[in-house]
Amino acid sequence: MKEIFIVSNNPSLSNYLFLILNEICPNTLTLVPNFNQDLDLVIIDSETISPDDMVKYQTGIPTLLFANDLRPLLIQYTSRFDINGILALTMESADILKTIQVALQQDIFYNDVMISILFSNTANEQAERVRSLTERENEILQLMTEDLTNEEIAGKLDLSVRTVNAHKGNIMRKIEAKTTSGLIKTLLDYSGVFRKWL
Repeated sequence: MKEIFIVSNNPSLSNYLFLILNEICPNTLTLVPNFNQDLDLVIIDSETISPDDMVKYQTGIPTLLFANDLRPLLIQYTSRFDINGILALTMESADILKTIQVALQQDIFYNDVMISILFSNTANEQAERVRSLTERENEILQLMTEDLTNEEIAGKLDLSVRTVNAHKGNIMRKIEAKTTSGLIKTLLDYSGVFRKWL
């Protein structure tokens, strides 16, 4: 039996994911309650664990990311961390099984959908645009997620309303978003930091 640990802030999801994995590869995996250096595999829930928190689990143990579905946001994780593959609820059972088997051999496997996302020029360009936001622009975005008005954001950051509007315009231009809802959708798809704020 291979020992795995699932890193998640949602215990129900961890249990559900383990049940699915146990069904796909019966009598192969055992879920351990604590992270340790003797693990055979770590699965990190990218839905609830931020990129900053993932760092502590980068210890040379084969690591898979879990996501509800395969989306461009995962590009950031694969380029920043040593990831052996990605598991998603939308994947075929055969791809999930292959991802686990390859990771246990300390190798890397991505299914066809994830490969097309990883090598998509559009996805990579959009991820780069999100990364180009300045620290101040990210501060303003975070305050926007708290449903603050331009006046409230200006007050919190000791800026003029005009400056806040200028930063918002720069954000929209950099992300190439036409509407606020388009901006939010792009940031949800491409920014782990933005997801953490919500």
